[in-house]
Amino acid sequence: MNIGYLHKLLSRTDEIKVIGKNVKIDGVICNVMGIVHHDMEMQLLILQYDESYQQRIEESEGAELFDAPNTPESNRMMLHIDRKNDAIHPFDSVSKVFIDGKEFQVYRSECRQLSTEDWEHILILTKFLNNGWQPNDIDYQNINMLFLTSLILEGEYLSIPALSQNPELRFIMGPRHVVHQVEKPITLVVGDQYPDKLLFRDAATGSEHWAQINRVYLSDMWAEMDEVFSNPKFQEQMTSEEINQARLDFEKKFSEICPKGMCFPIIEYECEEDISLLFYSKSYLDAKPLHRSGTMGFIVRPDQPTGILGLKLKAAVIQEPVPPNTTSIEAELFQYIDTTTGRDILL
Repeated sequence: MNIGYLHKLLSRTDEIKVIGKNVKIDGVICNVMGIVHHDMEMQLLILQYDESYQQRIEESEGAELFDAPNTPESNRMMLHIDRKNDAIHPFDSVSKVFIDGKEFQVYRSECRQLSTEDWEHILILTKFLNNGWQPNDIDYQNINMLFLTSLILEGEYLSIPALSQNPELRFIMGPRHVVHQVEKPITLVVGDQYPDKLLFRDAATGSEHWAQINRVYLSDMWAEMDEVFSNPKFQEQMTSEEINQARLDFEKKFSEICPKGMCFPIIEYECEEDISLLFYSKSYLDAKPLHRSGTMGFIVRPDQPTGILGLKLKAAVIQEPVPPNTTSIEAELFQYIDTTTGRDILL
């Protein structure tokens, strides 16, 4: 930290407009601080405090101190801890916002947990305080327990538009993804037929759902990426040096996750429209977590748009490599993700 760095941070804000409206959503205190303008961009800032999140963190820290080791004993335990320690973010799926009747599309949203070491956002809070912002109901909470949501508004702006002293706000919500626990064991057989529906229950509510597996197969991602790098259309977009560098970067990162010659299991399935499934192998769930320098995720799309029931065909990847001669995998339908649209928020 030095004075030059502080000066750079201070120069990142051209103009602010304090709004300071409070609302409590799903037990989370939310304070719509106001608008920040810089370099033709406008952001609407919302500060949040989730008391239940703080309680869970304190309980987890207490358990680690007296009962449990610092490192989770298994990947299953780690996934449970990650879910348990998730804070609620009521504004994470805003698609557009009306301010005094003026419509603004949300181009991008960001949410970050604050820290006393996060000087950039501490200075933003200071600027708002100096301009009359009142952090009601949130002013004496630990900085490290606060979350700041930034809604980046679409468009370019010379300045913040004129607003009334107490502007009306309406937040229009888009799709929101909610994770539900299942943990149903299943034996996946590569190339087998699946005539019966897979029935499963939400571990928390007991509500029953279903899926129809169409097929299970193994995908050689190394071979598929070779096809991508060799594709003439791809080669037209980059020089040979750029392609070679991209190939080397991919091989360096991917080799940590999947050794050459290994494959990823893919499950193609149909289910209720707004649900998607997450599978893990039992061996992965029972294994001790490994530290890796990086992670890579894959989205696989089925070749066919619809499955044997005539519904949209979806695909899930078990992101643990297996030998190419694997015939069966002891796995779990570990979670399902429900896509919903939340209620609009009016302030």
